[in-house]
Amino acid sequence: MVGTIEIVMRKIAPSGSVSETVLVSLEGVDSQEATHSSDILTFPNLEIRINEQTVYNNNHPVPLTHHEFFTLLYLAQHPCRVLSKEQIYEAVWKENPEHCGAAVANVVYSLRRKIGDGYIETVIGSGYRFVGMGE
Repeated sequence: MVGTIEIVMRKIAPSGSVSETVLVSLEGVDSQEATHSSDILTFPNLEIRINEQTVYNNNHPVPLTHHEFFTLLYLAQHPCRVLSKEQIYEAVWKENPEHCGAAVANVVYSLRRKIGDGYIETVIGSGYRFVGMGE
């Protein structure tokens, strides 16, 4: 079923209190994951246009490499889910993740520099999670 998925996300302060609550809408998204047609994934200050393979941050286009775009898309299609470097590498590079090395970490580092730190969270020892909150 294609429609809009809305996710309530909360940033938790070190004290344990909720510092921010954001409603994230995934427009044109299949209930399992987005399709590759004319879908647009929308998050606070971030828009991923799947069909055009473009990303806008605060309404400004963000130039991304092939691997950056598809890493961001893969993470955004699985919001709040922890994905290992191997899962990301296999999905984006379409290769055996046995020798993925620092490739995924380098792409995530580059993405954070381009779109901001608040969208992709590192889960130490496990991988990365798209939280879609922005800075």
